[in-house]
Amino acid sequence: MPRASRYLVEGYTSHLTHRCHDRRFLLKFKKERDAYREWLRVGVKRHGLSVYGYCITSNHIHVVAHVDDREAVARVMQLPSGVVAKALNKRKRHEDSVWEHPYHCTMIEDGHHLLRCLRYVDLNMVRAGVVKHPREWHWCSYDERTGQRQRYRIVDLERLVQRLALPDADSLFRLHDHGIRDQLQRRELSRQEHWTEALAVGSQGFITKAESLHRRRRQFTRYSVGTESAPETWAVRETRPDYDADSNAESAF
Repeated sequence: MPRASRYLVEGYTSHLTHRCHDRRFLLKFKKERDAYREWLRVGVKRHGLSVYGYCITSNHIHVVAHVDDREAVARVMQLPSGVVAKALNKRKRHEDSVWEHPYHCTMIEDGHHLLRCLRYVDLNMVRAGVVKHPREWHWCSYDERTGQRQRYRIVDLERLVQRLALPDADSLFRLHDHGIRDQLQRRELSRQEHWTEALAVGSQGFITKAESLHRRRRQFTRYSVGTESAPETWAVRETRPDYDADSNAESAF
């Protein structure tokens, strides 16, 4: 997986994935998920990060955000993770690490690739068999992107509408809800690892740009991830990932 401290690029949207240590279900109780969501909201407001989507599961979290400032992303990701870890350690005398370090990121091209990524994030717990519809999982952004949550929002709806080139928020609500229903009806629920394990996902032109942004890295492997419903989609990953010590703020707590 791409290391966040090396692959966060200002001016682009990134899908951030942070897993509990050893993929343990340390967020299995509502209390931990509520705390993570609230502190994520506080961090977004405090540091001005534009978040487009999120999902807090029992053993990992997803955040899709526009990277205007790498440091802002670092601080927002640190806040809820640190608060939840401290509470778990104190209340349950948990002695092991709570989170894997660092979190990981995948650059996502704006437009329909971003929209597909957001649907993938919202459908996380449906794929896991926990719920039948994302509206049943209260720790994802489905209710915000369909206009059902008006208060204490995390998602920057105004900017998301702009990045998707839509006329207004109502168009976003309808488009996202229709896309979710369509995937559920067609049972397109298989795990698609490129959303969380690739360096970048988008058109061929976008992938070429992503490679050029990191041309000093190791060699890349480009591959097609297009489907019948979403053709002309590509991803790229490092051929030989190098995760040597790198203590940038984006990956440190």
